[in-house]
Amino acid sequence: MEETSTRAPVAPALHSPTPASRRRAIGRGTFALRGIAVTILWATSVIIGGILPAGELRWIWLVGHLAALVVGLGAAVMIEYAGFLWTIGRGTLHEVCATEERLAPLAWLGFGGMLLTGMFLSPDVSNPLTALKMIVVLAIGLNAVATARLTVVLHGLPDDLPFRRAPWRLRSWSLATGLVSQLAWWSAVLLGTLNTASRGA
Repeated sequence: MEETSTRAPVAPALHSPTPASRRRAIGRGTFALRGIAVTILWATSVIIGGILPAGELRWIWLVGHLAALVVGLGAAVMIEYAGFLWTIGRGTLHEVCATEERLAPLAWLGFGGMLLTGMFLSPDVSNPLTALKMIVVLAIGLNAVATARLTVVLHGLPDDLPFRRAPWRLRSWSLATGLVSQLAWWSAVLLGTLNTASRGA
């Protein structure tokens, strides 16, 4: 005679996140925190800049501000140029990632330098040009965070993957970050030049 099992039926196990999905979630959280940190640093620079009076050494800070802008813009141009070559089939994904890794510190140095020196330039936030440039600088920082996140994702693809065969989402992401980067950096140059000229007039 067969024994009847008295054990309760086992509920189906819930699907736990895979290691890959957990890594992606952690990665998104890490870069979200970086974006928050960039915003806080930017806001701190704006607030302190509105409090500090213009000193006799303002011209020194202005030179440093322009130098930071040149360094950041130069690095951004080289990174986006490597990306452009990949999109037209003249470069490889490996070269894009390698260029970003080499020059991203310079781009961040330029961004940080603008925040630091900008505090001592006594920016007039009531001036539309100044206010717009501040917003552009924030866009530069946040876009740099997005670009760093994109680079991490691209590292998971084959080094010789052509741009046309990359996932559509990554192609759109790459084009968007590159376009925003160039628009923001060159806008910062233009707005800074116009603002300086208007103050000197």
